[in-house]
Order: sequence, then structure tokens, then C-alpha cells
Amino acid sequence: MKTESRYGHFDLQDRAYPELAAIYEYWQGKREDRFAPSWANVNLIDLPSQAIPKVCVVDVSADRTDFTYRFWGTAITGMHRYDLTGKSVLNLKPAHYAKMIYQQYKSVYETTEPQGFLTEVPLASGLLAYYAVIRLPLSSNGKDIDMILSAEDHGSEREQLRDAFEKIIRDRT
Repeated sequence: MKTESRYGHFDLQDRAYPELAAIYEYWQGKREDRFAPSWANVNLIDLPSQAIPKVCVVDVSADRTDFTYRFWGTAITGMHRYDLTGKSVLNLKPAHYAKMIYQQYKSVYETTEPQGFLTEVPLASGLLAYYAVIRLPLSSNGKDIDMILSAEDHGSEREQLRDAFEKIIRDRT
């Protein structure tokens, strides 16, 4: 039985995840000629209505060592059965999952690039959960990332996400 969460990258142009593609296009339009838009330029109500509950926004800590949830969508609460608004990503459970999500946010922060991740999470039941997520940098001053917007797609077909994840892992090795 697998006990550690893991992930691979997917191309943000991939149309397999239409909601995520729409949010990425929205982000692209808002950034204009900057590397990232500011939070002030983003209006969550402009996103596809079915996607908003699956959105999170984190603040980058002043010392750049942590990420704290500013906005935690209601579908995320339903999935995890808790709300982390105002709390660190390191409060996610289990610890291996928190570490993986932290690494994803850290990667976006360090590269200053938007990224797509396919994620595999082992559940207590022994089953594996899969989801796609995009993480998009935000910058209030046009130089530094101070927030990251994320949107998730858990798919209607579990097998589709599993197969996409397995392909990414195979291609990586």
C-alpha cells in the first residue's frame, strides 16, 4: 500500500481540464505584460461559477518560508472536512500531504512561473485519490510573488486522472 503523496507536472495548455484552462486564460489576461497579475486585479466572481468552490489563495509569508490560506473554497472544506483559512499549508493532514503541497507552492514561488500538477494522494481506506491543480503566482508590486492562486479539478472520471498521472510518472523516469 502506498503511503506517500506524489505529483507530476502537466502542461497548462492541456484542454483535458476545461475549468482549469479557463482560469489559466483568465490569469493570462489579467497579467497583461507583467509576469503575474496582482490580487487586486483578480475578481473570483469572474471565474467559472462551478470552479470558485475549488479555489484557494495563499499569502506568502514576509520571511518567504511559509504559505497561509487567505481563501479556502467550500469544496476544499468538503473534501478535507476542515477549513484552513488563516492557517499554514503545513497544517494539512497527513504530514506527507502537507509537505508535498508546500513543495508545490515553493516551486511556484521560486520559479515565478504558473504550474500545473497532477497529484496522487493515498487515503486511509487504502484507495488512491487523484486531482489536477494549477498554481498561479500573484504579485502586488510587479516584482515579488506575495500570493498564489490555486484551482483544483477532481474530474468526473477517476480513471482519467489516474491514467494521466501514471503517464506523467512513466515519462519522467
